Amino acid sequence: MPASRKRKSSPTKINPSNQPAVNGNSSDGPADAILAMQDPYMDQIIPGQKTYESRKYRLQPSVQRVWFCRVAPHSAITHISEILPARTRDADKPLEEDGLGNREFNTHDKDWRGYEYAYRILTLYELNDPIPLSEMRGKYGFKGAPRAVLYVPREMAEDVIWDEQIKILDRCKDV
Repeated sequence: MPASRKRKSSPTKINPSNQPAVNGNSSDGPADAILAMQDPYMDQIIPGQKTYESRKYRLQPSVQRVWFCRVAPHSAITHISEILPARTRDADKPLEEDGLGNREFNTHDKDWRGYEYAYRILTLYELNDPIPLSEMRGKYGFKGAPRAVLYVPREMAEDVIWDEQIKILDRCKDV
């Protein structure tokens, strides 16, 4: 097992408190979700131009991190981001217009129809060792490439210590 995917030395338990979830689970549900991402969007997230990830569906409220699975030609999980809970269009105050797509989300731009949930990207970590589709299938039991939201299996969350990866973006002081 690569050093960057070292296991924690002691078994972890599901976290019964309101503390950040350990190893992908909390008492209220999964802490980590996998989202399929195309390059044009990752190319905006990585340098910090895109400050929110918008979706047509709401992630479970327990989700604290998103693992980005880049589609072909990468076909691998390459980045992990800490996120804030969903901001819902119309129900919440408008998004800060500090990133690509935020104004379009706020103004109901025709290209943004159906995108009702926006997740503030707080941090972004690049995996020391991306997780290729072959490993997702062979080691973690995925049937195929993630297409919609999937929740990170416990074994994967234990193998990849997310906050020991390469931090490339940190907006925590901005919130």
